[in-house]
Formats: sequence, structure tokens, C-alpha cells
Amino acid sequence: MSYQYDIFLSYKRPKPESKWVDETFYPKFVEYICEALNKDAVIFKDTDEIKTGQTWDLKIKSALIHSKIMVSVFSAAYFRSEWCKKEFAFMDYRQKQCGLSTIENPNGLIVPIKIFDGEHFPEYANRLQISDFNKFYRDSLHLTNSPVYIDFQDRLDIFVQDVALAYNNAPEWNEEWKQPEWISNAWEGIEKLDGLSDKTNPKL
Repeated sequence: MSYQYDIFLSYKRPKPESKWVDETFYPKFVEYICEALNKDAVIFKDTDEIKTGQTWDLKIKSALIHSKIMVSVFSAAYFRSEWCKKEFAFMDYRQKQCGLSTIENPNGLIVPIKIFDGEHFPEYANRLQISDFNKFYRDSLHLTNSPVYIDFQDRLDIFVQDVALAYNNAPEWNEEWKQPEWISNAWEGIEKLDGLSDKTNPKL
């Protein structure tokens, strides 16, 4: 087997974060990342990829296993979500096992943005360089006549270059990643991550 997705998009549901992702960030991100990668990027976004009748948690696990890198949309609520933290922990474990995110190779597989100032982000998240989209977090930003929309596109243009760098530095797909023991190790100690857990299921 091999990678099925170029990017796993990790973000907190439901609204208001998801509304901003759906209407503002994601449409332009797809456009820009396809240009940066010079290909039609295959992105796992839960509302598009989880079909009626599928078991949502198994689909997410499968997508994580078969995604090359992760783009995360950080908010305080992100780190109160059990599943968002599991997604983060899964990809963080992979990058460490592959010798990434180290002194020798500081490149990683998680490329985050933030839509809040980060005051309540846990230490393990703030050790990453996070692209700041805080000022663009506006419900009406999808209106292209907004004066800040040009700034948003400029920031996005820079961000997708970082995503492309992570993509190009990602390791080859490894059969071991789909083994139950590997997944258990990736999520071992998830309860130790900072913040409270919101154990409600994602709503699509």
C-alpha cells in the first residue's frame, strides 16, 4: 500500500471554527497548495471524505495512516478535543519515529496555523512554529471585497510553501504504520496531553 492522501486537515468541529475553515480557509488553501505542489492535491477533510454509513472513527484512523502530512488549525478548543489531540499525537509520533522534529532534522509532518493568539495552547503545541492567521479569523472574510482578503491571500501563499516543504521532506509510506501496536504506541499517553478532553463525537 501507499499514501492515499497528501494532506490530512485537522480542525475542531463544530462552528465557529469549522465555518471559517469551510468558507474561508479551505477553498483558497486547495487552490494554492495544488499550485505549490504542481499537482491535484488529495486532501482528507472529514465532511468530504467520510461517507454516509461509514464508521467515522475507523475512517479517520485509516486516513491518518495513509496521509503524508497534516495541516492543523489550532484554537484553544482544538486542544480540548480528544480526537484533535489524537490526530496531533498520531502524526507527532510518526515524525519522531522517522527522525524528524529533532536537532539533527527540525523539519516535521505537522504544519499548523492558529486562529487565536495561542495564550491557552499547551506547551507541546507552542514548540512548533505556527503560522498566525488570527486576524483573518472573520466570518465575513470569504467575501472577496474585504480589504483584508488580499493580506489573507499573501499569508496563505507563504504558508503553502511551508506545507510543500513538509510534503517534500516526508518519508516513504511504511507498512508498520497500520499495525494495531503502532497505533497504540502513537496514542499511548494521550491522556497526559495538556487540556481537558471533549469526548463528544465529531459532527459532520
